[in-house]
Amino acid sequence: MAKAEQVSQEAERPVEQPVHGPGHHVSPWTYVLLATVPLNWGFNFISLKVLKASFTVAGPLAGVYGLLSARYVLMAVALLLTLWVLERDLTIRREHWRYLLGFAFVTVVLYQGCFAAGVFYTLAAESALLISTAPIWAAIINHILGWERLVLRQALGTLVGFLGIAAVIVSGLEQREVEYHAIGLGLMVLAGILWASYAVFSKPLLRHYSPLKVTTWIHTIGAMVLIPVGARAALAVDWPNMSAITWVCLLHFSLLAGVYAFVVWFRGVATIGSSRTVLFQYCVPIVATLAAYFLLHEVPTVIQIVGIGVTLLGLQLAMPRRQSATARGVAAMPGE
Repeated sequence: MAKAEQVSQEAERPVEQPVHGPGHHVSPWTYVLLATVPLNWGFNFISLKVLKASFTVAGPLAGVYGLLSARYVLMAVALLLTLWVLERDLTIRREHWRYLLGFAFVTVVLYQGCFAAGVFYTLAAESALLISTAPIWAAIINHILGWERLVLRQALGTLVGFLGIAAVIVSGLEQREVEYHAIGLGLMVLAGILWASYAVFSKPLLRHYSPLKVTTWIHTIGAMVLIPVGARAALAVDWPNMSAITWVCLLHFSLLAGVYAFVVWFRGVATIGSSRTVLFQYCVPIVATLAAYFLLHEVPTVIQIVGIGVTLLGLQLAMPRRQSATARGVAAMPGE
């Protein structure tokens, strides 16, 4: 009980953000690099669609964890190297390991499985939109826990966002061309809730460590589970005969979307603040929708397109004006 109270008290403390003052010159390259982030995260949904054909040879569920096993062999090493190069410190204090282990299980092992499977069995426009609703779920979770109260503007944004989500889901359920479509939609909603949980329950850890260190360690811990769980399915993949485009998609999914985009994103948060950085997040569903239309010939319904617009409006309203640790966390990797 004392531990839970300590975590709650730490979560309620505001996290300071190192944002430069208005007189500080921000390089245009900051915005150029940030513009590549929604491109990476948007195309992440396309990469997963391409990878599905190679990694589901052992079955749908086995294929999901086979892909994650292959991804984390690359991603965990790259994140640890990045953390060492940028911070020169890999240490986590002993008293935080128990919390970190449970946190990693929920936000990596469970989340990554739901996310990958959800993308496999939904349209790219649907999955990109549903995972980007994490700020709405985070606001609700914080309100239930009593850590942050919903103001009228946020409550209205949450309601508007749910109307858009409902439009996307209901219209999606009418489509029959995607295998396991209804299951995929449900998994993407669950993935959005789990990603929101990352934003909420990372706050005690962010009191002591940088976002890069927290994310590096939860993914490293997750890799210790995901790699052996999916190893058999990964070995069943016909690696020698995989096409060049499949290899490119795997490297994109593992390194560009999983490491590069994250580092650029949080450097943007540190430079221009999360309130401006998070605006780039709203481009992710748009990029995913357009890329899927031109590359995969996925055509969302008119109702879904309207639902995407309504949900993005709700997200803008639901984002807190005062950028707390929650907003900071939600701004991270909506397409990871």
